Amino acid sequence: MLSNFLKYIASQNLLTAGEKTLVATSGGVDSVMLCHFFQEAGLPFAVAHCNFQLRGEASDADEVFVKKLAEDHCIEFHAVRFDTQNFAAQNKLSIQQAARDLRYKWLEEIRQQAGCQHIATAHHLDDSIETVFYNFAKGCGLRGLHGIPPKNGHIVRPLLFATKKEILDLAQAKEIEYREDASNLTDKYNRNLLRHHVVPVFEKINPAFQKTASENIERLREAEQLFDFALQKIMEDVVEKSSNEWRIDLQKLRSYPAPATVLFEILKPYGFNSHQVKNILQSTDNQSGSIFYADLQLLVDRFFLILSLGENFGGVVELTAISDSAIELPDGANLRFTTYAKPPTNLATEPDSAWLDADALRFPLRLRHWQPGDVFCPLGMGGKRQKLQDFFSNNKLSRFEKDQVWLLESGGDIAWILGLRLDERFKVTGTTKNTLRLDYVSK
Repeated sequence: MLSNFLKYIASQNLLTAGEKTLVATSGGVDSVMLCHFFQEAGLPFAVAHCNFQLRGEASDADEVFVKKLAEDHCIEFHAVRFDTQNFAAQNKLSIQQAARDLRYKWLEEIRQQAGCQHIATAHHLDDSIETVFYNFAKGCGLRGLHGIPPKNGHIVRPLLFATKKEILDLAQAKEIEYREDASNLTDKYNRNLLRHHVVPVFEKINPAFQKTASENIERLREAEQLFDFALQKIMEDVVEKSSNEWRIDLQKLRSYPAPATVLFEILKPYGFNSHQVKNILQSTDNQSGSIFYADLQLLVDRFFLILSLGENFGGVVELTAISDSAIELPDGANLRFTTYAKPPTNLATEPDSAWLDADALRFPLRLRHWQPGDVFCPLGMGGKRQKLQDFFSNNKLSRFEKDQVWLLESGGDIAWILGLRLDERFKVTGTTKNTLRLDYVSK
C-alpha cells in the first residue's frame, strides 16, 4: 500500500519533497497508519494530538498512547486538551462541530509554530463516501456531492485512495498497535448511522460499491469543474459590474439553462438562499421595486436585478457660509464652490456642475439625501412643482441610485439635485448680481 500512498500524493500534488507535515493523530488505526506511511516513506513530519476530554480516562489514555508512539520513533510531538463540552455550550454548537472547530484552529496554530507546510488528516475513502450521503440527506447542490477534497488550503488527506478495510487489514498484518474508540461502534452520531446501516445496503446491491463510489465522486468533481467554468462565462455575460453595484440582466439570465441555479450561484456568496432566489425570480414578472435582503440588498428593477455592493450613507452636512473651497461628503464625494461677483458670459456646464444665483440662497445650507414627500421645481418647467419620486422614476433611477443622490437644500427648498437637475427658483437670471458655481465629483 505504500506505493499507492506515494502515487496518490503525486497524482493529487499534495506534498513537495522536503516539506514538513503536521500529522493529526488521534491514536485510531487510520491516523496511526498515516504516521506509519510517512515514516516508511521518509517524509518529514510531526505529530499533533487533540484530547477533547469527552471519554474520560479513555481520552487520556489516547493521549498517552500517541505521545509514546511519537517518542518511540523520535518524532516531534504536540498535544492540547480542550474543554469541548463547555465550548460547545457557550457557542451553541454540537459536540462534533465544536470539536472540529477547536481541532482545526489549533492545528493551524501548531503548523505555523512548528514550521510545517501542511496538515495531514487520516480521512479515507469510506469517510468521503459517507460525506456524500450525509450532504445529500441534509440537502446540497453539486458541490456537496464531491466528497472530501484531497487538498484544501494547508490541509491534505493522503489516505483518500484507501478503504477502511484495507487500512485495518494492513495494520493487523503488520501487527501495528492502535487505539479503539468505542463511540465509533454506536449509532450516536449521524455518520455512524450511515456507516452501519446505509452503506451496507449499497454494498449488498453492488459488492464493488466502494470502487464504484470512488469513480462517481471523481466524475462529480470533474462535472463541478465544468460547472464552475460555464458559470464564470455566464456571469461575464449577464452581470455588469461597477464599484457600487452589480446589474444582472434578466433577459440574458433567462436565456441560459437553469436560470435559478445560475442566479443562486451569483447571489450565494452574499447570503441569499435558494428560497429567496425563487421569490426574486417570481418578483421579476410583476413586482418591480421589490427589495430582498441578505448580507447585501438586491432590488428588482425593470429589466435588471441590482445588487448593492456599497453602503447607503446617511448624515446631513450643514454649511453656514461658503467660500472658494471644496468639502468632502460622508460617502467620499466632493463638492467644490466657486463664487463670482457677476455671472460669467458663458454658463455652459457639465452634468455634474451647476450655476446658482448666490443671493437666492438662505443659510444654513443643508446637504442631505431624499425623503418621501420631497418636491422641487425642475429647471425648464416654468416653476411647476414635481415630486422627487416622479423625477427619479422619469430618469429611470433605481432605488439604490435614489438613496445615494445628494440634495442641496436652502431654506427648506431643494436648490439642486447634485449631478441631475437645478431648481428653477435658484437659476441665474439677467438680474443676478452674485453667482455661485458648484462642481460635484462623485466617489
